[in-house]
Amino acid sequence: MLALKQVELVAKHDHYVLVGGYNIQLAGTLDDALRKGITLTFVQLFEAERPRSYWFAEDVAVEQRTLKLSYNALLRQYQLFRDSGHASFDSEAEALAALGDFADWAVLDAKQVSKQTVYQARVRMYLDTSQLAKPLQMNAFASSRWDMDSGWREWSFKP
Repeated sequence: MLALKQVELVAKHDHYVLVGGYNIQLAGTLDDALRKGITLTFVQLFEAERPRSYWFAEDVAVEQRTLKLSYNALLRQYQLFRDSGHASFDSEAEALAALGDFADWAVLDAKQVSKQTVYQARVRMYLDTSQLAKPLQMNAFASSRWDMDSGWREWSFKP
């Protein structure tokens, strides 16, 4: 289950960062796969657009980042790999909390937005089953137990 618990765009220096994150609970199938050494790859997406009355909305920002969660049975630790580095956790709960956290993800340059305009922003997170081994991809395709997708969550913001 992927459920958005909170999301907010906050100005920080010369960027806007995402604050908040997702509550994540792995289904039994995914938990078993993780404990057996399968790396789970998740994708977080952010999009911001400027609505226009005369044409389609204009994209202001489209950002994506990949997060990989794995379990090392020898060390009995969960490992989370992000673009910014990696971290190790002793419990699955800690690893899932870190996986769902936006961790001040810089998604928008302050120069890209105007203080007089209202923008539409949206976020999404999903399990990227295309990164699994081919035999597991077939299982994921045929079974809903591998489905983890938060769907898009949209809101308006004014800088």
